Amino acid sequence: MTRPTKDVYVQESLPLVASMLQLLDRDPLSETAGCFDRQYWHYRTMDFPCGMSQEFVLPLALAWKHPFPDNPHHQQDRVREWTLSGIDFARRAAHKDGSCDDYYPFERALGAAVYSLHGMAEAYRIVDGDDPNLVAFLAQRARWVMAHGESGVLANHHAIAAAALQSTALVTGDDTFATAARAKARETLSHQHDEGWFREYDGFDPGYQTVTVDFLARYWRASGDDDVLEGLERAVELLEAAQHPDGTFGGEYAARSAYHAQPHGLELLAPRFPAAARVSDRLLGALTAGRRARNDDDRLQGHHVYSYLMAWVDFAPRDDAPTRLQPDPARTHLGACGVLIDRRREAFLIAGLAKGGPFRIYRGTDLVANDSGVAIVTEDDRVLVSHIGHDAEVTDDGAVVSTTQRFAYATRERMTPVKLIVLRAVMITVGRWFRTLVRKLLQRRLITRKVGAPFTLTRTIERTDTGFRVTDSIKRGPGAPRAKHLRLGIGQTSTYVAVSQPWDPAWLLPWTDLDDRVNELNDGGVVEIVRDW
Repeated sequence: MTRPTKDVYVQESLPLVASMLQLLDRDPLSETAGCFDRQYWHYRTMDFPCGMSQEFVLPLALAWKHPFPDNPHHQQDRVREWTLSGIDFARRAAHKDGSCDDYYPFERALGAAVYSLHGMAEAYRIVDGDDPNLVAFLAQRARWVMAHGESGVLANHHAIAAAALQSTALVTGDDTFATAARAKARETLSHQHDEGWFREYDGFDPGYQTVTVDFLARYWRASGDDDVLEGLERAVELLEAAQHPDGTFGGEYAARSAYHAQPHGLELLAPRFPAAARVSDRLLGALTAGRRARNDDDRLQGHHVYSYLMAWVDFAPRDDAPTRLQPDPARTHLGACGVLIDRRREAFLIAGLAKGGPFRIYRGTDLVANDSGVAIVTEDDRVLVSHIGHDAEVTDDGAVVSTTQRFAYATRERMTPVKLIVLRAVMITVGRWFRTLVRKLLQRRLITRKVGAPFTLTRTIERTDTGFRVTDSIKRGPGAPRAKHLRLGIGQTSTYVAVSQPWDPAWLLPWTDLDDRVNELNDGGVVEIVRDW
């Protein structure tokens, strides 16, 4: 295998720095100078600025500092000026306690706070800022992060908080933040299962695992806290097992349907852990081949851009030995989170058993199956899906694995003028004092809610001589509505996850139309589908 050059990191990310500059209010005389939320300052369709967007100062600072190939922003005075302006806008737009909002006013979102704090503290260090007001603001936001949590377990947020607090300690010289960073790192590790995965709500998400590794490794490098290395090594070894043969990560089988693939932490760990170098090399191969999922919209593009740029800066020297194309064949059933990884010499399968069995199958490096589950459209046009929740019943005898999941009604709730007015009214009045309660209610409605339907899917996965056989048994229960359409979906998600639904070449595979089996389901109550790869 010819090892790809590290310049691929820059080729994939540097063009998006220009996109961020377009999003930025660059007018120094504007009241919103430094704001990266173009919907707020330019189109004026939003009534508050998104605090998450201010993390974009970090890609700007990196582009100003480093001589990346074909970098027009290197050492440009105005780029440094805009970086500091972005931090200052965050200061001016923050609540009095230093927090910020993400999706609605007075949200005081921890995710937006830790992402932006990390980006701003690192950017301030990179451009060698010298503004006591900005230092005081970063300290204030850090204190807010120290004092607040969030509902649900998102291990990546704790890792980001650890890195952000450690960066703030370096900016301010205050060891209080370093102590808090160490505590956050321990909290992150407390959410790592013995199987190696970090918890994201209800399970393992390989894409988000790259995020947690990314930020926890940055914390380690900045703090010298070697106590996190054992957990990082186990996390990286699991990432190698879960990495697709084409070098990518993630999909609808994952706990949060994420497609993240952040390489900076892997580069930091590569000198210590050979698996990190191998995973990174395969990811570089995916980038070279144009296989990365595109999550480049105005809100999310910053996450991977600064990780790519920092991976170029901290690229770990490799020896001359070529990277193994694939890990050794192995079958791994992560029973605690319900994920099956079956790597054979001829084929590879990864499935989210706890979600009812969404899966991907590869032949060599070619994706041949990308299944997000079964979808039924009833005669009254309601959509039922098999992939909601993480509560499927799973059995595994070591050769054949079976997962049984009850269908649920797809929940794709949209905002309406009335709902928007109600949410704003609640948050402007009493909701601002109950941020955690409001978040829990929204999570329950948009993310974790499952309204069951009287259909079940039993999906069986077994090896064949050279590949895999998947057998689906769809059963219609007593009192169930009649079906009008029956489909096998690709790329389908039915609950809200911000980072899901990027563009991914895997979605070029077609859905499977099974309408010719609908009468069999309605009249006989059972349909069985057998597929071989």
